[in-house]
Amino acid sequence: MKKALQEGFQRKRRAFEELYVDSKGKPFSFDSDDMRTLHFDDRYIQSAMRISAPDELLLSYTRAMMAFLLFQREPASILIIGLGGGSLPKYCHRILPRAKITVLELDADVIALRDKFAVPAESERFQVVHTDAKDYVETTDQRVDVILHDGFDADGLAPSLSTESFYAACRKTLSDDGVLVSNLWGDAGNLSLVMDRLWTVFDAKLWWSSVSTSLNRVVWAVNGNGLSVPALHTQAVRLDLIYDLSFVALVERIQTAQGKSRAEFKAISDMSVFAEFMHVASDEDRGS
Repeated sequence: MKKALQEGFQRKRRAFEELYVDSKGKPFSFDSDDMRTLHFDDRYIQSAMRISAPDELLLSYTRAMMAFLLFQREPASILIIGLGGGSLPKYCHRILPRAKITVLELDADVIALRDKFAVPAESERFQVVHTDAKDYVETTDQRVDVILHDGFDADGLAPSLSTESFYAACRKTLSDDGVLVSNLWGDAGNLSLVMDRLWTVFDAKLWWSSVSTSLNRVVWAVNGNGLSVPALHTQAVRLDLIYDLSFVALVERIQTAQGKSRAEFKAISDMSVFAEFMHVASDEDRGS
């Protein structure tokens, strides 16, 4: 049995390497049993999809990003930065039938893979736009209730999409009670810089959490007044009954800049993602 498993792994590894070489630097998809993954290179998985359930949220950070529902229960409009394998656009399209969804994607080769990842067809309420998100957000007159910011390249968060001016443009684009959700990933130094920029633009209206089983941090920056942690917990209990996305567990480890000075915020937000991840993993090992 062990030998058969090893041989199966080696076959899949060779098939992956062949696809990677044939891709010649372009994004590509890889199938392994019921799993289809998106890759920009041979290092990281950018997106994952169960072929038999294409709109299921497999990666824990995508489930965490959906916690914008704690702040915006029924958004009329959602702007998504970064198509990838379409996990968030597909899920939002299914569970929020009244929301107009616009997806911004810079890479035409990623858009070319949309059918492989069962991304919905263009319609009156769903659109994928081939554009630079920075230019789009800085020039649009559109106002949206939610911005889902998941704009990564092969090396991590795209630098042009993590500047103070970009976050300011995002805030301008949000409705009065809108929320920006940013998926962050990187070392402690880069993370500290990004968190500081978000504070500069949104001041204390920030909430963030580490993500179970990954080294991501998800940040919610709110244009309005936001909610207290107890109020978020009440919302999480209700929403978990509907969507089963483990919002209660997420709220239990959420942190906020609300009611804190900038120095206090910096002290808690500088905590490394790795340390947060190990803390979450330890809690889960103890069954808490």
